[in-house]
Amino acid sequence: MESSSVRQGLGNAQRLDTGLKIDPRLVLASHLLQLNQTELEQAIETELNENPALDRLQEDVEPISEEMVFRAIAPQELKPSGDDPEFRRSLPNDEGGLSWLDLAVGEPQTTEHLRAQLLSALPAKLRKVGEYLVESLDPRGYLGEPLEEVALHCECSIEEAGLALAALQRCNPAGVGARSVQECLLLQLLRGDTLEHKLAAKIVKNYLDDFVSRKTMRIARRYGVMPDVVQRAFAEILSLNPYPCEGEPGSLAWASRSVGVCPDLVLNRAEAGWQVEVKGPDETLLKVSRAYYRRQTELNERQRPPRDEKRHVDHFVQRARDFISCVEQRRRTMRAIGEYLVVSQEGFVSTGDYAFLRPLTRSQVAEDLDLHESTVSRATADKFVQLATGEVVSFDVFFKPALRVQKMIEGILATENPTNPLSDERIAELLAEKGVIVARRTVNKYRDRTKLLSSRKRRTA
Repeated sequence: MESSSVRQGLGNAQRLDTGLKIDPRLVLASHLLQLNQTELEQAIETELNENPALDRLQEDVEPISEEMVFRAIAPQELKPSGDDPEFRRSLPNDEGGLSWLDLAVGEPQTTEHLRAQLLSALPAKLRKVGEYLVESLDPRGYLGEPLEEVALHCECSIEEAGLALAALQRCNPAGVGARSVQECLLLQLLRGDTLEHKLAAKIVKNYLDDFVSRKTMRIARRYGVMPDVVQRAFAEILSLNPYPCEGEPGSLAWASRSVGVCPDLVLNRAEAGWQVEVKGPDETLLKVSRAYYRRQTELNERQRPPRDEKRHVDHFVQRARDFISCVEQRRRTMRAIGEYLVVSQEGFVSTGDYAFLRPLTRSQVAEDLDLHESTVSRATADKFVQLATGEVVSFDVFFKPALRVQKMIEGILATENPTNPLSDERIAELLAEKGVIVARRTVNKYRDRTKLLSSRKRRTA
């Protein structure tokens, strides 16, 4: 009786084990998905050492550029011809004797690009001011020095400094030379001539707070337009770059940007639209060993191949294919999440302003992308995203609803009058004006969480 019970129990356990068997490829895919790019590189190196059927192609250290091709087959095309009448006609002929050749540089840099545009458009007496303005730009492309100081340093009038600044602000990239984010956006919008551009410029100039709070109907009533026109104007504002020199070739920010965490996902805006780049090893550089693939083909063509050798070759070839497939699947999943973020969080991704951050959950992302929630969790855990502004943030930023309120409170307190600090109740009112409704005690809780002092202590600090 007891032996039959034992046999029945063993049979049930065996059936249970069979039912819970998991595909090893799913385990591998889940494991690779949760790795950051550094850990993924280590996993690939480990697999290359353990699997003789997996090979890695060598990346070109220095890819061939168009200039290298021209230099090899037509070096004369790289040199401007002094006999060309169009070349002579393009040279400035004023008393300063400025030549485009004086502005030529070996590598395209943002500062040199600005000099080439600005100095050739200025009269000789203002070129010193133009040089000073270009050198005074911060890494984002903003001018942080008042015109009075520019005029004092360059020994010119404020009016002449203003003329040079106006010429700089007409240069590319649009928005360069601005003295605030608002002016930067206006400089870009003023270059458009559509109804949406004109309306967007008025919104940025007069009702920026309403734009941040997405008060579409209020703006529509003020200007007597349909709500969809306002929405298109909002879209124009969101498409702008608040940091014009970020991401430019030879960017001003390149030398000053500190090395921190490595982003696993880079979201960048280009002329053709949003670009989502998954950083880390590329699966296209991995391949099945040619020798193993050839040997597998030969063994499959035999009627009676050596059993042990065929088992060995088949095992490692399939293992290599599964590994490459899982690395590719990881990249597809990461890219899909990145593309989702640029659509659902475009305002925040474009500007880095936490006021634009919308409430979002991993389950919502999973549902919209038809993925399992655990897949999204693995893909975003302990990883970082580089925004269009160049700022690197944790993936967790997108999934913490309280973070937006905390950052907005920090922004409000950063601009308050130190002699008359704001109370928690007044902060809650200011948040309500921006479309964020929170109670006074909630403000107190967030302030305590971020170690910010109360109004009484800030006054005495």
